[in-house]
Amino acid sequence: MGKTVITLLLLLITSASHAQQDWHLKRDEDGVKVYTAATPNSNFKSIKVECTIHATLTQLVAFLLDIEKQPQWVFNCKSVHLVKKVAPNEYIFYSEVNVPWPCTNRDYVAHFVITQSAPGSLTVNSHAEPNMLPEKEGIVRVKNSVAHWEITTVSPGVLKAVYTVQFDPAGSIPAWLTNMFVTKGPYETFEGLKKGLDKPIYKQAHIDFIKD
Repeated sequence: MGKTVITLLLLLITSASHAQQDWHLKRDEDGVKVYTAATPNSNFKSIKVECTIHATLTQLVAFLLDIEKQPQWVFNCKSVHLVKKVAPNEYIFYSEVNVPWPCTNRDYVAHFVITQSAPGSLTVNSHAEPNMLPEKEGIVRVKNSVAHWEITTVSPGVLKAVYTVQFDPAGSIPAWLTNMFVTKGPYETFEGLKKGLDKPIYKQAHIDFIKD
């Protein structure tokens, strides 16, 4: 919402690259579809997740803004803390990602902005801010990451989410580890998101800058 390299998922691509890439379906289960595509000038694949979410826009935004709860739903998220609240819709946070042995844990600083241009839909854009905090000994800092969410209301209380992310985990990552998390990480993260959204604190939330 960190733990594995794919934790960058869940809060980190541009619409242009989303439109141009040749996506291949890798997993389709419980209403969560996970796709991958080759990334220009990178050895690491881009990831796209399509998912139906039973919630309102306000409910989802309240959930996403509850930054320090990410370890409860983001796959392999070890720890998260808020670095700066720039505006009600703009946050910067730090996350550490648990990466299985023999690799070293990763961390990243994410800067994300939620934008609503019209009722019934919104976008979330996120990118890495690697120089905002000093690097920690024994942890590899992710320097390149960009993500994009498109959220649309399809009927009362039902949303369609399209999430895309490109990232470079930095350092040495074995192919087997990358391949394992390309589908497992995104799927489990969105399953965690769907379950976590159901809490009363999010259902009863009110956010001034969001219109459902």
